[in-house]
Amino acid sequence: MFKYMKSHKLTMSINLLLVCIIGMVGYHFFDYVDEGSLFSSTTLASVQEIEHNDYENSVLYQPNREVTTLDTLSTQHSFLNDVTGWGGVETLNLRNLITSDEWKELKAAVNWMRTEGFSPSKVLNDMENAYGLILLVERNGDRTALRYLHRIFHDLDVQLNEVTEEEGDTKIWGVTHSFGNNREIRRVNNYLKQNF
Repeated sequence: MFKYMKSHKLTMSINLLLVCIIGMVGYHFFDYVDEGSLFSSTTLASVQEIEHNDYENSVLYQPNREVTTLDTLSTQHSFLNDVTGWGGVETLNLRNLITSDEWKELKAAVNWMRTEGFSPSKVLNDMENAYGLILLVERNGDRTALRYLHRIFHDLDVQLNEVTEEEGDTKIWGVTHSFGNNREIRRVNNYLKQNF
């Protein structure tokens, strides 16, 4: 009788463990299928220099600033395309980049869009991420940060300026708070959190 109870408890423990494992795998599978929406929030709370907020709207502009903001976004995306395109991010001289006038213009543009171009909306979280990624490039010579910075500008430019295939690459990376998917947003947020 004692052997039977011991064997039964072991069998029950193994079955419970299997059910837990299957449940966790299933949960992760559904999270993957749902583009990462089952897990944590997409806001970044632990990096002091980057301020994320919860917004209802994806993109709002300050009064009379939409055209200028869209032009600024397109110009800076074009600059980042020139810098990072066709494997350029791997061979680029980062010291020359961060001391260039174009880089200074990019920094000024991000600051302007954060404070004067966009109104409170999800795109401000994208500008905060862009700001943080710029700092990582400058502080650490971080090529992955530069790649993510380009992807933010790419996705926003393609979506907001309605770029067509004839005009350029229309692939969406999904990294923006405005239009992206939770998994890719969290990937950028986690990168910032781990490297800031």
